[in-house]
Amino acid sequence: MSSGSVQPHMALVVDEAAAPSVGRCMTSAASGMPLVVGHSINDVMERVRGQLKLLVVGSQHLPATIASARMFPDARIAVLANQVDDALLATSLRSPQVMGFLAWRSVGVRPWELSYIVRRVVAPQQPPPHSAHLLMWGASTVTWRPRSSSDRDQTVRAVELVAMRFGIGRRLAGAAADAAHELLMNAMYDAPVDASGHPRYAGDRQRDINLEEHEIPMLRLTVDSSHLALDISDPFGRLPRGKLFGGILRGRSGVLAEHASSVLDVSDGGAGLGLFNLYSTAAVLRVEVVAGQQTLVSWMIDRTINQREARSLARSVYYIEGERA
Repeated sequence: MSSGSVQPHMALVVDEAAAPSVGRCMTSAASGMPLVVGHSINDVMERVRGQLKLLVVGSQHLPATIASARMFPDARIAVLANQVDDALLATSLRSPQVMGFLAWRSVGVRPWELSYIVRRVVAPQQPPPHSAHLLMWGASTVTWRPRSSSDRDQTVRAVELVAMRFGIGRRLAGAAADAAHELLMNAMYDAPVDASGHPRYAGDRQRDINLEEHEIPMLRLTVDSSHLALDISDPFGRLPRGKLFGGILRGRSGVLAEHASSVLDVSDGGAGLGLFNLYSTAAVLRVEVVAGQQTLVSWMIDRTINQREARSLARSVYYIEGERA
């Protein structure tokens, strides 16, 4: 390394008991990027030298972290949270540096989630990974490319049938079918635009459509022994960050539509309540956007948890801005 170069850093602000396991996971995923660990944001900031790329913090440290991170405007913040309440969502909506929230459970964070977040910050130019890349080796994957409204309906039915064939119970398979319908509606009706950037189909979500070849999204169903995931990708890259966090906040808190504009991005297809429905039924909801090029939305459930119990457990949600390769 030349004397004039600046070594990027990561930082971790968590309680002492959580620091070793979280720190090991971050370091192993970071390709040698140095990690600064502390129990307060002030402690960490005093020891950071040069460029700061990523802050991983416990939710109780988020307000102080946002204030301190203004010194590093390019840094991203990932929050470890055992519950994501309205206050945290509102904070994330106002603070673009916040990538999102990783569920902190009784056994800690899912290691693959944290590794994924770190890798995406370290190498944002890499293509967004699909769930099959993140889950257990040997996971089964089925793909569809629906062009028309009738294709969409057939795909939704196929998701339920294929999920059951892979050993998913009827109730979870039905939830996957519902999620597939929402994902397809967003990708087929809300995402496509014409050459001038105007939405082509969002004005009437009830009408039958037949997409052009370059508009067709891809839906992937992935199943392993502990997860079921649906990934949908479209070639437009138009899902704004505010629509994700704002739609979830509006769905949770019941903000009236006439007051929504004060906190939400309600352009291009409404206030994103469909995203709230996806969030409320998922263990993990992740969004990756390369502006003008690709949107990937991934909905994932944890098969190892009773779904009645899952309603009260922490959920993960994050928004990642990729870079053109």
